[in-house]
Amino acid sequence: MKRIKELDGIRGIAIFLVLIWHYIPCLVSSKILEMPGGFLLEVFSLTWSGVDLFFVLSGFLIVGILLDTKGGESYFSTFYIRRALRILPLYLVVVILFIVLSGLISNDWLFLQAFPLWSYFTFTQNFFMHRYGFGPNWLAVTWSLAVEEQFYLVLPFLVLKLSKKQLVKLFVVLMLMSPLFRLIFNNLGAYVFSFARADSILAGSLLAVAYRTPAIKDVLEENYQYVLVLFFVFLFGAGVLTLDYPEIGDAFGHLWLSGLYCLFVMVCTLRTKTVINNFVSNNFFVWMGLRSYGIYLFHQPVSGLMHQFLNGRTSPGFSNMQEFVAVLFSFLATFLLAEISFRYFESFFLSYAGKFHYGRRNTSSVEEPMPLK
Repeated sequence: MKRIKELDGIRGIAIFLVLIWHYIPCLVSSKILEMPGGFLLEVFSLTWSGVDLFFVLSGFLIVGILLDTKGGESYFSTFYIRRALRILPLYLVVVILFIVLSGLISNDWLFLQAFPLWSYFTFTQNFFMHRYGFGPNWLAVTWSLAVEEQFYLVLPFLVLKLSKKQLVKLFVVLMLMSPLFRLIFNNLGAYVFSFARADSILAGSLLAVAYRTPAIKDVLEENYQYVLVLFFVFLFGAGVLTLDYPEIGDAFGHLWLSGLYCLFVMVCTLRTKTVINNFVSNNFFVWMGLRSYGIYLFHQPVSGLMHQFLNGRTSPGFSNMQEFVAVLFSFLATFLLAEISFRYFESFFLSYAGKFHYGRRNTSSVEEPMPLK
């Protein structure tokens, strides 16, 4: 399948937001913030929402693939084989390294308070987090993989059995219920439970349906200028919402971000050769997008180990020049590991996944398949 640079670039921006959030706002000390010009770091406040952008893009791509291949002879088997080959190899390496190194390296920030190992192997670790927190930082970010895997269990069946109109109705209802779920749990579960984060994934899913409905797609293209204006309205609103560091699992905030990032995908893909389009598809963001999975899984382990071995700290920080150097080296080491992983490990499985085809499909499905995530 042909890759679309803009989508790789959007994925690159998403992982860049995650990196910035974990390496700067999450680590910077109050002493730095109180220094002259320290208030400028508030410009990074919105970077906490990188995972929301990932979810929107994931829903857009996955439901797009399912719609394009609906009716194929190998619809289920090919989908799950390709997903497994994309996700499991590197994920299992990271989990196994956690098991091995936790017995060799003393670092509570990275290794303490792990959930039962079976939860990591079954992608159910997010259900433990509501009560016990994110757990060891080596595996903390895997909650979002668990959310996506849980959606992968149901989305193929929904897309196969329901018409586009039925999908739209169901997705809208579930999206509007997500803020209610977040209000009910009002804790970490509001951030990590799949049904509480459905608005982001299903917003992207709705966009996939819209793009595969010619009448709707034509209206969006003809009214691009209004889509662009609405995007900046939502961006301004998101900035207002995150002037102070947000409370994760905010009932309304994630719904707003779902709309923001849906609009972002639209302004990047409805027109070509615009300023935004060229910015998103630059080589740096596309490079990061292609390696985003490795960057996502590596960046916290690298940060913990780098600060420990350079500064003797068992948890990362950002309060002096020594720690700034550790943060800088964490960026570089994460990029290097992700490049090695993508080039010499992940690419092998991605190439093998490409050998599995969906077979003959229903000709009433959408015309052009979207690229694999």
